[in-house]
Amino acid sequence: MVWIIWGTVFVAVFLATFSLMALWGRRQRVRDRVDNPGKGAAAATILRPTEATHPWKVRFMDWFAKSGQYAMRDMKKVSSLRRSLIIAGFRHPKAPAVYFGLKLICALLLPVPALLWILIKGNLSPLYLAMTFSLTLIGFALPTKVLDFRISRRQERLDRALPDIVDLFVICMEAGLSLNATINRVAEEVRDSYKDFSDELLITAAEVRTGIPWDEAFDNLARRTEVQSVKSMVALIIQSDRLGASIATALRNHSDFVRTQRILRAEEKAAKLPVKMIFPLIFCIFPAIIIVVVGPGIIHIMQKFLGFYLKGKMAPGVGRWK
Repeated sequence: MVWIIWGTVFVAVFLATFSLMALWGRRQRVRDRVDNPGKGAAAATILRPTEATHPWKVRFMDWFAKSGQYAMRDMKKVSSLRRSLIIAGFRHPKAPAVYFGLKLICALLLPVPALLWILIKGNLSPLYLAMTFSLTLIGFALPTKVLDFRISRRQERLDRALPDIVDLFVICMEAGLSLNATINRVAEEVRDSYKDFSDELLITAAEVRTGIPWDEAFDNLARRTEVQSVKSMVALIIQSDRLGASIATALRNHSDFVRTQRILRAEEKAAKLPVKMIFPLIFCIFPAIIIVVVGPGIIHIMQKFLGFYLKGKMAPGVGRWK
């Protein structure tokens, strides 16, 4: 029990410290960009040198990758997994091997506390064995659940950023910039506020620079994100160019449509809220209200009419036991 308390305190302090450091780092980057406006413009290259990675992190990733090499034989499964990892934002070539290594390590390490508990107690009962096996299954499935969570959160961020991205596209294109210059400019402008979308736009601009047709590059953008609103924007841009219509005008109308969709989704969530509140009301709030409202009356009835005694005699006129 003491180990659980100390572990919970350690995790809480670690998460609080990490959150404060992440918040402070983001604010510091925004402040540096405001103080030095030329610094962001100078860093507008598509292929920027990557920051130095901590050697311990590299060693851990290599160790996880070596642990997960056993599952890299099924290339069809690895291909689908790599696509899911790209949607989640993990583009490293060793990402699938690291993923399988994490599944193996979690499946082996998560049952360790239960095994230690069995060794300490010396009770090898079927219940403890079933608990250990369940922890193994949970550890094996945990990376998959975390990956699905990262995918959904990243897709939500991309969808939330789309109206502002479309507005910046309209402003840059109406100012006379070409499509590739517009992509670069928008990517640099939203680098601090919408980093996920900025990375995707930089990849799209890099594909255009390598000679890939811009419509195919935008189609790759839609495939990398798997966000329905982004797919609609890409289809609109491609169709507008093929039909000879103004892309800026089409994007302006699409921006209003995306914001309307956002309002409708918010209204839909608000309409579902009363139904979702039924279960907390019934199982959490109503019992407490019944105890507070009806409890004194029940005690009074038991005292006056039933003569019910429990652990002593109830004091007359007082709603508590003595």
